[in-house]
Amino acid sequence: MFEIKYEIFEDDISELQTIDIQTFTKEFNQIYGCFTLSINGIEYLPFPSREMKLETKRIYSELILTHFDLLIEAYSELQKSNYVALKYIENPWTWLEFIRKENELIVSKLNIVNSVNTPVQTNSEFFVNAEKEEIINEKILWNELETELIAKTKELLNNISSINCHILKAKCFNQIQLFTNDALS
Repeated sequence: MFEIKYEIFEDDISELQTIDIQTFTKEFNQIYGCFTLSINGIEYLPFPSREMKLETKRIYSELILTHFDLLIEAYSELQKSNYVALKYIENPWTWLEFIRKENELIVSKLNIVNSVNTPVQTNSEFFVNAEKEEIINEKILWNELETELIAKTKELLNNISSINCHILKAKCFNQIQLFTNDALS
């Protein structure tokens, strides 16, 4: 099973409701909150409980749009090749590896410091000596990834639209909107 979980911070929602696009682009240009991927029930990044207070949840702050953009890029690469490693944006050593074998994906969390500067990598040679940890050779179906990614990108855009539809005109939403539009056609 593959699941994308995210939660936009409550106080950010309040601020985003009244913000104009220029201010959003200048001061935010991103959506902040909690984010994780769950692979067969194992969370890639820690995700707080719903009951946790906002001040404590801030410890789990992630760049939600960036995570979606990178996941969309990884998905696109997996349509062309059978390997992609997705870098965690907050540190240089954590990667999430996807190996495609027809309709199956083998997913592992990798720990390695290497010279790779791009957040999405399709060359498996860079990860030969990586240590697998926590998520190790977990199998999911391709259509689970595809269905969840499409559903959650649509959900995210709908959530943002209900908060403040004007900020969706910001460039930071372009890749997600393009992906969602392509998925609908």
